[in-house]
Amino acid sequence: MRAPSLSPAVFSIAFCLAYAPVFSFDWPLFLYYPLHGDFSRTALPEEMGPAMHWYGLVATSAIVALIAAIVCRDRWIPAGLHRWLWLFPVLTMAEVCWSLRAFFQ
Repeated sequence: MRAPSLSPAVFSIAFCLAYAPVFSFDWPLFLYYPLHGDFSRTALPEEMGPAMHWYGLVATSAIVALIAAIVCRDRWIPAGLHRWLWLFPVLTMAEVCWSLRAFFQ
């Protein structure tokens, strides 16, 4: 029996499409507290210091993208779309910058 092949293009597209709402709605899989090196599924008391959400956001998006890469096949992506794959991360970065616009004012 052959192992299922993963589609890098589908993974990239799914990661970008998942990261935008995961970031906007703040759905991290876990939180990381760097002062103590602790990971937690829930918020810990303020004495633990500030929590980093980014690792959890990336993990959430990566799980969604991995499932999509296993389920979908690379051949399902239209031939013309392969040359536009660069657009997905660019649009995702634009959406993240738009979400963070309040911090830049």
